[in-house]
Amino acid sequence: MFQLRTEAFIDASPDAVWAVLCDFKAYPLWNPLMLEAHGRVEVGARVAMKARSPDGSGRVFGFRATLTRVEPPMRLEWTGGVPGLMFGRHGFELRPEGSGTRLVHGEDFSGVVTWFMGKPRRDAFRAAYEGMNRALAERVRAVLRPA
Repeated sequence: MFQLRTEAFIDASPDAVWAVLCDFKAYPLWNPLMLEAHGRVEVGARVAMKARSPDGSGRVFGFRATLTRVEPPMRLEWTGGVPGLMFGRHGFELRPEGSGTRLVHGEDFSGVVTWFMGKPRRDAFRAAYEGMNRALAERVRAVLRPA
């Protein structure tokens, strides 16, 4: 098993961050990791996703995720993959902090593939998740900025 946790501060309310995070149709406009997401934002929904491999290889792959937690505006979580081979529980937690939001973003990976994830690959995953955090913050700023 491999656990990955990243954190970032976003200078906007949890509601504003939530609105961007759950606007799956807009993912192609800003998200460098999750390139597409099609589906409803509700527990049990199956969401068709297209992702860039976080290992830095540039590969793009499609999968179906199942939303397992939808708690506006605090938690969003989905699972996906092939149990036993490579399975993930991907989550976002939004906590009010001062005038903004503390984002905790990560994933719990399981399966035999995780046995072969050395430090370079784990570091690449961390960098990809941190890049998504920065892109989310930039998108929230752009959405909130008056036209």
